[in-house]
Amino acid sequence: MNFPKVTLYSLTTCTYCAAIKKMLADLNIPHQFKDADLLEGTERQELLEELRTINLKCSFPTTRIGEKTVIGFKVQEIKEAIGIRTEVDELHDQLKKVNEPEGYFFNKDKERTYDLLRGLLTNNDRYGYMACPCRLPAGNRRTDEDIICPCIYREPDVRDYGACFCALYVSEDWNNGLIEHQEVPERRPSSDAPSAGVED
Repeated sequence: MNFPKVTLYSLTTCTYCAAIKKMLADLNIPHQFKDADLLEGTERQELLEELRTINLKCSFPTTRIGEKTVIGFKVQEIKEAIGIRTEVDELHDQLKKVNEPEGYFFNKDKERTYDLLRGLLTNNDRYGYMACPCRLPAGNRRTDEDIICPCIYREPDVRDYGACFCALYVSEDWNNGLIEHQEVPERRPSSDAPSAGVED
């Protein structure tokens, strides 16, 4: 596959920059990065002038993909600009197809949605099921049955608040700003939450 040219303007002290470097390396995306804080004098000034042509604020990280500029830590936007799909994209499409006809929509904040979906995949790798990424699983399917996504609390949460506890699934009105965005209280009884020493 032919990838567009990818240049990351970064700082060695920036954790978001480091995360993007790791993602590009893990996905074997050819790229170059320019660590501004390792440069001095004229070299630094030239780099900042170059960066200013695509990001007036000269903030980090800034990623240039072909003719597109992505400012900030926006993993999904970077991936889409490069033109790659991963397991999380397949999960997104599968769940969207199943849930939208039932009136459950993904949060329109794409970065948040994909972060939560990655959490589901992580839990699936750890436990063998997609436990809610916003709750602490016990690691026992029977104990965690109520929080396997979509959890049993999604329906009343979306009905009453327009969003589930994680705000992964929301109503169309919530996405369109017709419902006030407020904190969704935890419905799960505290007795169902895992405690120290819980075993299968």
